[in-house]
Amino acid sequence: MSISKFGKRSFRNVASKLLRLSSLGEKSSEVVGKDGSAIIHATAPTAKPLYEIVRDLPRLFPRSLAESKRDYATFHSNVDLMQLELLRTLPFFERTGYNKRAYLRKTEIDSDGNYINELVIEPANVDPNKKRKRLIFVHGYGAGLGFYLKNYEHLPLLDDSWSIHAIDLPGYGFSSRMDFPFQFPRDDTSVVCDWFISRLRTLFEKRGFDKSDNIVMAHSMGAYLMAFYLNKYPDSVKKMVMCSPAGISRSQYSINNNITEDISSGKEEIKLKIKKVPWWYTKLWDRNISPFVLVRKTGILGSKITSGWTYRRFKPILLNKENNYEQFEKLHRYSFAIFNMKGSGEYLLSFVLECGGDPRSPLENSLFSSDANKFGIDNAGIKNSSCEWVWVYGANDWMDIHGAERVTKDFLMNNRKKSRVVTIPESGHHLYFDNYPMFNSLLIDEMKSLQ
Repeated sequence: MSISKFGKRSFRNVASKLLRLSSLGEKSSEVVGKDGSAIIHATAPTAKPLYEIVRDLPRLFPRSLAESKRDYATFHSNVDLMQLELLRTLPFFERTGYNKRAYLRKTEIDSDGNYINELVIEPANVDPNKKRKRLIFVHGYGAGLGFYLKNYEHLPLLDDSWSIHAIDLPGYGFSSRMDFPFQFPRDDTSVVCDWFISRLRTLFEKRGFDKSDNIVMAHSMGAYLMAFYLNKYPDSVKKMVMCSPAGISRSQYSINNNITEDISSGKEEIKLKIKKVPWWYTKLWDRNISPFVLVRKTGILGSKITSGWTYRRFKPILLNKENNYEQFEKLHRYSFAIFNMKGSGEYLLSFVLECGGDPRSPLENSLFSSDANKFGIDNAGIKNSSCEWVWVYGANDWMDIHGAERVTKDFLMNNRKKSRVVTIPESGHHLYFDNYPMFNSLLIDEMKSLQ
């Protein structure tokens, strides 16, 4: 399961924070310099005192009760509509008269009839004899394919030589919400990851994605999974765009570090003050009490609670020149729908990340390391793959860009792999949305490089 920098005084409350965590959003910790000035560093969210929760309740959740009731009714009468109405804001979705077309399809991935939901964008006049390259979107924790609307809207298919495929991971979005058969810490993380990878492999094979002419754009937790997928199937991806990936390295500004620590910044000594996560929140995290429980357990108030996250996350749509209220509204309803569905794939979170967002086992020390065997990992797939790596972070990202820099320098380039690290300005963890024009430009350049 995706937030501009703000100081700890502006935190809303635990509920709102949980919803931010649902897409691995970022916050900032306050760093005080010698002169008393504030310096900001992005870190993972932390909890908020109860009195502040009560104080902020009246302004926390902007959606009206009437609208929340309406959303609840739609969810229970026709939940599929909440995805369709969002995608219908794309002018070429299920319509003719454009140079490209978009539609949904479902691919069964097991004998129980479970399926993966996919959005396909392809040239309007499909030539069956023309081989097309693929740009594949894989979302992050708590998210769904609908979050990339601004990318689908503006990305070209480059002379009809490309198609775009966006998937909902197993147990996410509008894919089947099967029972999640694992429990932390009883089950091993590698077994849980294999559960996802085997289902993704079935999709890739059935859809013909198992060829090398693919660019995969994977965000956050999706990037974590796709790194393991590539290691197991090294010839299936030509370029891997790791968009603010989860699980790569521990942040030096982790909320699990000491509450106060001194950091030298060359010209001055600064003191970093970070509030530690309450013990009870860690217990909830480890027991898979996911952020979406708040939405699922509050009935007609679920959409109103969701607005504590969506009205901030998608607000830029209302502020830019498009001022697209319809998309803003549909993105909220879509978010409520996928947050309110049965919990399934989201339970991967506690296996991969500690409470607060740091990895339990950083990939820079395991999968992307010459010492991978010490962790029981055979990373021969990545070592032997010809895949090119592009690591992309927001300038205000709380994910640690330095981990990607170390992986690039110390592992990938040492193994003669092409790898580079890119920063997108004016963006955070959800850089694909925060600065979608520049992010789209990056993707177009990567597509052109394979022409």
